[in-house]
Parts: sequence; structure tokens; C-alpha cells
Amino acid sequence: MKKTVLIPLIATGALFGCQEANQSQGKDTSAIEQKVQQPLWAGAYSGTTPCMGCHSRCEECPGMAVDLVLNQDQTYELRRESLSGHNEVEVLKGRLLFKNAEQTQLELLNVKSRNLIYVDLDHQMLEIREDQTAQPYAAQDDFLLELATA
Repeated sequence: MKKTVLIPLIATGALFGCQEANQSQGKDTSAIEQKVQQPLWAGAYSGTTPCMGCHSRCEECPGMAVDLVLNQDQTYELRRESLSGHNEVEVLKGRLLFKNAEQTQLELLNVKSRNLIYVDLDHQMLEIREDQTAQPYAAQDDFLLELATA
């Protein structure tokens, strides 16, 4: 006498369904972890600052447009464009170096002037500081770059 063995397909289907659910949960978790791991200072910032020769805005000078992208791998891309059209667009790339453990003060390596930056995470802004001293400019509001919203 032969015995017939029945394998319930419903149970195996449920078992496969659980595995798929676990795999998709793993993907969701890794996506969340990637978002959490991205530093708060990383992002694209932009603004209009006084021209390179000025310490504050002048009536006769429209200033310069500044776009700065800070990447999570501690590299940057800086684009500066004179709004008066007197100078060529300047694009600089390189590494950035944090000057403190809180990661609120950084230096853009390979940039000769206006390379010291203060990171204001509360207001999602960057403030360009004076060369050498890293002190705020007297007209500090003229040297702010805002985080671009996605």
C-alpha cells in the first residue's frame, strides 16, 4: 500500500512571503541607516556675498554669487561668480578639514581666500569668516550661505 504525502502549498507560500518581508525590511533599514549616517553639515549652500575685494556690500558693486556643496566624504565644490561680470566664473574642488571636534568650523583646502567657514546647524547656514583669524566679518550678514531645500 502506497502512502501519499501531501505538502501544503499554503504553508510554503506563507514561508516564502515571510522571507520576502524580512528582505524588504532589511532594505528599508539600510536606507534609514544611510540617511542617519549622512552628516548634518553636508549639502548644497548658496548665497550672494560682497565681491572678493570688499568686506561688506557696496552700492556700486552687485557682489558675487556663491554656491558651495559639502559632500559627506569631506570633499567640496565651490563656485564663485562675479555678478558685475568683471571676472571669470571660478570653480574650485578639494577636501575640507574640520578645525574642531563639534564639526562647526571648517577650512576649504586649496582655496586661498574666504576659505574658513562656520557651520550653523540650527539655522542650516554657513558663515564665511575672515581669513587667518576665522573671526566674523563686521558685516557678518553679508557672508551667509543658506542650505538649499530639496
